[in-house]
Amino acid sequence: MKEIITKTHAMKQIETELGGDIEEILRVLYVDQHLSAHIISDKLGISYVTTLKWLRLSGIRSRRLRVDL
Repeated sequence: MKEIITKTHAMKQIETELGGDIEEILRVLYVDQHLSAHIISDKLGISYVTTLKWLRLSGIRSRRLRVDL
């Protein structure tokens, strides 16, 4: 996980509301709780695209649909 150096106003607001670093919040929701980016965007009140961008900035790799042949 990487630290986001330049945080947006929205990131800082979410950190204040939820009481933690945005990187850790995203990790818990996406990795630990296995929530989708769509659900995370709804929970945090941000767009789906913003959620994907923040996950990337945090160094959190997206889950890919895997098909076993």
